[in-house]
Amino acid sequence: MRALLPFLLSLLLSLPLLPGAGLADSDSATGYDRQIQLIGRQSSLGHRLVRSMCFAQAGIDTPRNLRVIEESRTEIQAALQTLLEGDPSQNITPIQNNNIRTQLGSLELVWKALDQKAVAFLNGTAMSDEEVMKLTLKADSLEKLWRNVSQSLELKTSVDSTPENLARARIIVTSTDQNRLLQQAGKEACLIHLSGGGVQTERHVQSLNTALATFDHNIFDLTFVRSAAVDAPPQPEAMEQALFDTWQTWVGLKSLFQGVTHPMDAVSLDMLLPEISFTIEYLDQDLQNTLDVFLSL
Repeated sequence: MRALLPFLLSLLLSLPLLPGAGLADSDSATGYDRQIQLIGRQSSLGHRLVRSMCFAQAGIDTPRNLRVIEESRTEIQAALQTLLEGDPSQNITPIQNNNIRTQLGSLELVWKALDQKAVAFLNGTAMSDEEVMKLTLKADSLEKLWRNVSQSLELKTSVDSTPENLARARIIVTSTDQNRLLQQAGKEACLIHLSGGGVQTERHVQSLNTALATFDHNIFDLTFVRSAAVDAPPQPEAMEQALFDTWQTWVGLKSLFQGVTHPMDAVSLDMLLPEISFTIEYLDQDLQNTLDVFLSL
């Protein structure tokens, strides 16, 4: 996928110049775009929920993180309903494919198990650090199940899609995956704090480094490769500004994460994590706003 991304970005540059891009096709593509955007977003929310539970468990930015837990619960449940029943306001039709609906049913079972833990946590049920840390397994399971749904939908629709629409879909998938990588990185940073050293800490550091490297690679491609492509037409000002703002926020957050993976004596995790907690949510919204600008073009 990394090798393909610059090519896909370059291909997308030609979309406004392609003949035959009628309104009916655009409307149809927008519905599919919104569907895969919604599915892609969900792969991040299990990590977002567990990340916020971890931060709240550690007493870090607690009011905000309790709010994020509730927001994530609401968003996941609404997404499942939208995919199964449709939402005309978003131009999203219900998924009809029986195989994908079965996948969504299996996913809902895993989600309900995690949701029960989240509700208990919000209601003040005491949980040990170890119990909170184990919830990352459920977040990982949800991510994989959502990825299966995304791949099944992509396979089903790829037969009738044009190369341009397929390229556009892959950009949307990559963009939503940035939210997943961001929330996963934040979760791993907090789990490093909760684990307190040992083998578990090493595993979380490795996972954090992997997420950061992939995010950094993707955001560079999305921000700079497309605009620097040969014969690229000028980008709309709104898109250029959105990409630049997102990149700037990431540069600051990356330095905070580096303080987690390469700790300095003068800077403790207790000092870094509150800022990470705040900036993750800020960047998460920036990423969504940037994708919305792209989808409006």
